[in-house]
Amino acid sequence: MGDATVFAVLQEQAERAPDAPVLLIDGKECSRAQLYESVHAVAAGLRALGLDPGDRGLIVSDNRLETVVAWLGIDSARMIDVPINPEARGAFLEYLISDCTPRVMIGLPEYLRSVAEVVSEPPEFAVLIDPDEGRLPFGSTTRHLTFSELVELGRDGTVEPPLESDIATMIYTSGTTGPSKGVLLPHAYQVVWARRGAAALGLQPGQTGYTPEPLFHSDARSYVLAALLTGGRMALGQRFSVSRFWDDVRDADASYFAYLGTMLSMLYSAEPADTDRDHPAVIGAGGGVPAALQRNFEERYGVKLIEMYGMTEALCITHNTPERNRLGSVGLPTPELETQLVDAEDKPVPVGAVGELIVRPRSPHIIMAGYWNKPEATVAAWRNLWFHTGDRMRSDEDGYLYYVGRLKDSIRRRGENVSAWEVELALTKHVDVREAAVIGVPSDLGEEDVAALLVLREDATVDPVALRGFLAVDLPKHALPRFIEIVAELPKTPTERVNKDQVRTRGITAAAWDAESA
Repeated sequence: MGDATVFAVLQEQAERAPDAPVLLIDGKECSRAQLYESVHAVAAGLRALGLDPGDRGLIVSDNRLETVVAWLGIDSARMIDVPINPEARGAFLEYLISDCTPRVMIGLPEYLRSVAEVVSEPPEFAVLIDPDEGRLPFGSTTRHLTFSELVELGRDGTVEPPLESDIATMIYTSGTTGPSKGVLLPHAYQVVWARRGAAALGLQPGQTGYTPEPLFHSDARSYVLAALLTGGRMALGQRFSVSRFWDDVRDADASYFAYLGTMLSMLYSAEPADTDRDHPAVIGAGGGVPAALQRNFEERYGVKLIEMYGMTEALCITHNTPERNRLGSVGLPTPELETQLVDAEDKPVPVGAVGELIVRPRSPHIIMAGYWNKPEATVAAWRNLWFHTGDRMRSDEDGYLYYVGRLKDSIRRRGENVSAWEVELALTKHVDVREAAVIGVPSDLGEEDVAALLVLREDATVDPVALRGFLAVDLPKHALPRFIEIVAELPKTPTERVNKDQVRTRGITAAAWDAESA
């Protein structure tokens, strides 16, 4: 067993500092020994149920201690954890479940009941976190357990340690010309990038960090492991709130916090107050903050913002540091990766020119192993033996990279990836919509808002409010279009496909309906 597995890290930390706190959730601390014992019990309990290495375990829950234990327990059982957004609904949720075929689902009862409404094949096992008085999510063919029962089942059991090369996690990322893809992430990926992030920020033993980001994202998970690796403590919020954010930082006594660019824009738009600097944080780490906002935010709140760049497939590709922090850039490439900026023929572009960022690892198992059940997509992403990020950047003379935009047809909205393809699929299920093109348009808060251009069937009309309600059956809230514009036609390619490049160039007009204004 190598040391780059979550199980090895947990075991080593529990032996080194068993009583040191590692998590703060809902005002309650969890020590390293408590976390290891719970994770070990869940892993052994899952194996006692007859689950095998490589089996998928779905997690649909909020930021809770049980969610962390479920994630690490599934991974430590040499299974693959699949975290999903609790807001997933309808056809999108049905696709996720049918694609990953989990044998066990772990989550809050209300979320599991939502899953039960769309699945055709119930799981063999369902583990209920915080069971309520409502009906059991699945029928009699599913064995239902409480989370406490799963822990007790494995309390005295044993666990076969995982390998660095074992797939630990599968996280779904937005599709471009097809449905969302399950990104297969090895154990070494989780540990190596947590170490890299901790080193970039200079984290020290005893430090506390804070993040309100959800545990179905790689970012929040990486911060948890970074705290574990450095002898620190991570405070997990339930969700981002402008009014509560700085109170949460103060309550946690956090010296650093994680951010998304849109979070900072929303915080900065709040009315200035005498308490803006009344908090313990000195560093914020994340990505997507507009360069024009960065210095103003730092001066107002008394923190230094450290911009990083990564993606689900390779978590920390570039980063700044507190000592080496270039405004407007996403930093220098990490030493764990080779990077290039290339043209459409995969030939390097000159310094200052815009090209697609491509990467490859210097050691095995530290970036994605492929896309689940999608070999063609895996080969396409890895063409010419480099992983193609789909993101356009330029470099300066010193090697700092500057993010320009995306090549692929996905939208980044408030920290969430939105598949334009999936929104278009949901739109064209409506009886009055003949064609749809979904694009991202710049948001005042940074990143993008979702916009839909629609061609209606002859003599048809649609009410935008009712249309959003129709879409909400199949799409999570963050994927619902903010802007809806009716057009006579959409530009086409010679093969009669919608020409998304021309749609993006056109954008939306004043005729577009705006959900926020409405």
